Amino acid sequence: MSFAIPVGPALWRAGEPRGGTVRTVVIGVAVGLALTTGVAIGRASDRDETVLTAQVSSADHETDEGYFSLGADATVIAKPGSPLFQFLARHKGRRVSMSVADADARDLARLDRNR
Repeated sequence: MSFAIPVGPALWRAGEPRGGTVRTVVIGVAVGLALTTGVAIGRASDRDETVLTAQVSSADHETDEGYFSLGADATVIAKPGSPLFQFLARHKGRRVSMSVADADARDLARLDRNR
């Protein structure tokens, strides 16, 4: 008993696409994996960040000392005259969103201690 293995154009039937189908699928899967990996890396980079949305409140004597409450969850102490102090004092009684994230070592090296 012998079997004939078709070679060349005899492999394709009339009307069927010639080759490339597997290649197209492999390329599509590779592009999909690359996109998924890119999104996963992007999401992993912002894992060490939180956003707090709350109403800023402070009594007058607390404002003078730089104490501000952000809802029931947080209290912030800001040095009077600093940009953070000015922002919180301007927004007292209003809702704000604040983002808190890890600082890069390069950012820490540039802090101005003379304020």
